[in-house]
Amino acid sequence: MASILILLSQNCFADDSSGNLTIQVRGLLHERGQVIANLFREGDDVMQIEKAYLRTQGNISGNQTRLVFQNLKYGKYAVSVFHDGNGNGNLDHNLLSLPAEPLGFSNGFQLGLFSGLPSFEKLQFVFGPGADTIEITVK
Repeated sequence: MASILILLSQNCFADDSSGNLTIQVRGLLHERGQVIANLFREGDDVMQIEKAYLRTQGNISGNQTRLVFQNLKYGKYAVSVFHDGNGNGNLDHNLLSLPAEPLGFSNGFQLGLFSGLPSFEKLQFVFGPGADTIEITVK
């Protein structure tokens, strides 16, 4: 009986300050390779994807994919996504050191002549109840 009460009390006081963040990725030109998403916390350098807080990957179907970061604490985050077309797990670069694989970013950020480089401040969004899915288009 005591163990049943303990289980019930744990469920009543479960931590509801976390959830699953879903990243809906669109704009993929083909289904080869995989899509990799890098999640950053406030204060992280989004230009250093190898130091991302969390990373997840998924296969492509119908030129899109859905990636999920499970049991993530609510708060401010930033996400970068790339289409790893050759499946090597890395964001490849060309001879000019520019990304050679399609990229996408949270908060609608797009690389461009006037946008500057991505930063946490430019990519940030608030993850919380009712705001658990974001869409990112890779280009």
